[in-house]
Amino acid sequence: MKPSLDDVCFAYENSTVRLIATRDIPRIETAGLVIEETAANSELRVNLWVAWELVEAGLARFADGGLKSDELIQAHYRERLQPLGQLSALPDRFYAQAYITFNQLTREAKGEEARLAHLNRLRGMFRDILESRINKIVRLASSEVASPPKELQNEEAQLFRELNRKISAWRRMLRRVGER
Repeated sequence: MKPSLDDVCFAYENSTVRLIATRDIPRIETAGLVIEETAANSELRVNLWVAWELVEAGLARFADGGLKSDELIQAHYRERLQPLGQLSALPDRFYAQAYITFNQLTREAKGEEARLAHLNRLRGMFRDILESRINKIVRLASSEVASPPKELQNEEAQLFRELNRKISAWRRMLRRVGER
């Protein structure tokens, strides 16, 4: 069974993120979850879905905060600048960080035209990066390279392996046709 968008989002929401407490946080205990008491300005690590609640309650802020606009702009520039087929390095955990960024900006925008316009520009750059990366991954997977290049993110390496496996099997089958 292939992972769905819901599966990917579920994985991101359950990934661990770093927060900085903006106020003292008392010990929080609920079914299957304990957050120890945390002093203001201290770092804590929680699942992303818990982080959203703490941030919205004004108890914490993201330590990393996802991708910065300039990181996305630089990645967009590098992707467009690279020669055909060349992969540029993306920031660590690029797609998970983009997920956090777009969720955070969507929550902050709340109908403000300027923020929505900025969010849409960033989404457009993200789509450009995504399409460029997909094209490069397809080219690499259709070559006879067996292992994914180190520049690929985990999500991209998974796509590479799946495509490479299918294309290699198809290639082997059709080469046998030519040998008959």
